[in-house]
Amino acid sequence: MTALVSVSCDCGFAGSYDSDARAAYALRRHSCHRWLNKAASAARGRLRAAKVDRTPKPCLHKIADHQHGTYACYTLDACRCAPCCEAVKAYEQNRVRQQAYGRWDNLVDAQPARDHITRLMAAGMGLKRIGVAANVSTGVLSKLLYGRPTDSSSRNPSRRLTKAVAERLLAVELDLADGAYVDNTDTARRLQALVANGWSMSALGRLLDIQPGNFNPVITGARRRVTAGTARRVHALYLELAEKAPLEQTHHERAAASRARNHAARNGWPPPLRIGGRLHVGPALPLPELDDAQVFELETHDYDEAAVLRRLSGDTTARIKKADRIEIVRRARDAGWSLLDIERRTGIGRPDRYLTQNYSEDAS
Repeated sequence: MTALVSVSCDCGFAGSYDSDARAAYALRRHSCHRWLNKAASAARGRLRAAKVDRTPKPCLHKIADHQHGTYACYTLDACRCAPCCEAVKAYEQNRVRQQAYGRWDNLVDAQPARDHITRLMAAGMGLKRIGVAANVSTGVLSKLLYGRPTDSSSRNPSRRLTKAVAERLLAVELDLADGAYVDNTDTARRLQALVANGWSMSALGRLLDIQPGNFNPVITGARRRVTAGTARRVHALYLELAEKAPLEQTHHERAAASRARNHAARNGWPPPLRIGGRLHVGPALPLPELDDAQVFELETHDYDEAAVLRRLSGDTTARIKKADRIEIVRRARDAGWSLLDIERRTGIGRPDRYLTQNYSEDAS
């Protein structure tokens, strides 16, 4: 094995080479000025590193608990301990490498997550509840929806999110608190269907633990909104009683059931809807879609979904309005029905008048 030849200079340059010729060449080619500048720069770097406080900093955030040795602890808690510095070093090395490969996709468009949060809020779910479900701070959600103040007093919502945060936000499902308010339409329809089956309103009120004075506005639809807890209880009761008939063993029970059915018939309340022999339930707490023109406005429909489904299933006794006829004709045409099929199967006369919304106000 060839012995190495070592050379050095008064400036501090030193090296080992495998031959005298290489050692002499390296000694001639080196620059004392450049070597001294390099050594001075290294000394300044060591001095800066020595001044850095490497004591682990505690996490002072109210909710989060950042662990040492993570990128979040380094950036959010300003911790410069050795494990946190190593974590940032590994993160930056991976980021630069992935960017060079063209595979860096850590940041994604924030608009889909923003639209999803807006839909959840329009349905009645609070921002703090969304943050807890997604394990995301309310500060991140506030910047995503409303932005942060700038020098020009304008607020610019976040344009991008990390991929992990976006996935957690999009995975959040509607989970309303019991005290949140929701639309009463589905709740009233389910109660009306139970009355049409013979269940008296007083019996339903007792089962739901609702006072008569509060129950009547709910079932008639006079109250536009109910709490999510009430909607859930009504939904569960509907699933339990929709396929059951009330007891009619005594005279009092038979009279109560008869009065309930007659009351439902006078008000046009349909019984539970069955399609193909199966009970049609619908969502207990539906998540509304947003209008493209204004994402914070809840998209509404003028037609009665239950009446539309009953007519399409062949029940021509369901009461329908003009908006219902338009929706029935639209769905039937999308399904490939001819105008004659629509007239025979849904009972709508001259369905061609409802192919568009430009119909006469005196249409019957």
